[in-house]
Amino acid sequence: MKRFLKIAFPVLAYAATYTTIWLHELGHALVYRYFGCKPELFNLYVPLHFGAAGPGPLNAMCVANLSLFQLFLASMAGILANIVLAAGGFWVLRRLSAGSWIAWVFSVFVSANLTEAASYLTLSNIRPLGDMIAVQDYCPALRLPLGLLGIGLALCIVHFLRFVPEKWRVSLTVFCCIMAACMVGMRFVFAS
Repeated sequence: MKRFLKIAFPVLAYAATYTTIWLHELGHALVYRYFGCKPELFNLYVPLHFGAAGPGPLNAMCVANLSLFQLFLASMAGILANIVLAAGGFWVLRRLSAGSWIAWVFSVFVSANLTEAASYLTLSNIRPLGDMIAVQDYCPALRLPLGLLGIGLALCIVHFLRFVPEKWRVSLTVFCCIMAACMVGMRFVFAS
């Protein structure tokens, strides 16, 4: 198992990050589809480097006619998707035998989704970036409760890392830290 983890971890970490971002964008796309702005639901833009990922292509005329509340809902849908996926992944993980390779895969998936959501609600909330711009535009007062939710999610990550087998803690902790730094860094670089 140790040799497998050494070889598989970088590949799985990248796959988990890509999948997390793709599912995050799918959350946005579902709401845009509901509002009639997304003709092809599964046609999402998530480049291999993750930067400037988005639910597009979207009908620009339709998006321009959305209210600030509708744009807020579309933005929050990606974060909500990450939270729901992390909870679902944790539910599955609790039913798997501890220490198995599939439990390890779910541990990476859960930590990736929690980290994506927490990084948006905390670090990208300090100076609104990405999805948090729509929060700022719709109701700046929501930034505080969403920031507190993000802190709560960060505490969930810490608790989750205490839940996983000890042999996985260091690698998952490093993964969460690198993922958060990269996600926030990408939002700064590709900020619109």
